[in-house]
Amino acid sequence: MITYVKFKKIYDNIGSYKELEIEFYFKNRKNSYMIIRYNDYITFQRCGTEEEGSGEIKFKSLDVLYNSQTIDNIVLKDEWDNIEDILFNGFSVIADKEEILNLYGVKI
Repeated sequence: MITYVKFKKIYDNIGSYKELEIEFYFKNRKNSYMIIRYNDYITFQRCGTEEEGSGEIKFKSLDVLYNSQTIDNIVLKDEWDNIEDILFNGFSVIADKEEILNLYGVKI
């Protein structure tokens, strides 16, 4: 799996001018989760149907989110080894390594 350092490098290389959607799939959780980066903040949410989804929770930065307890008691710092896959705007860090290298300049 990708390290947080490489994850953050991809996150930074995408450029802050674009709204960025990042999906997380965990080995130990039924639902998927999403980070959305806006100009001045990011959000974290549980994905799913209207009943399953959580709505967006705001964070000042990626590092703040990484170290904070959020939806479903997730602390990304503590759960990082349980991540099965991460999608950057639809590109998987598992299946699309070459595309991520070409688009974002990060070798996984």
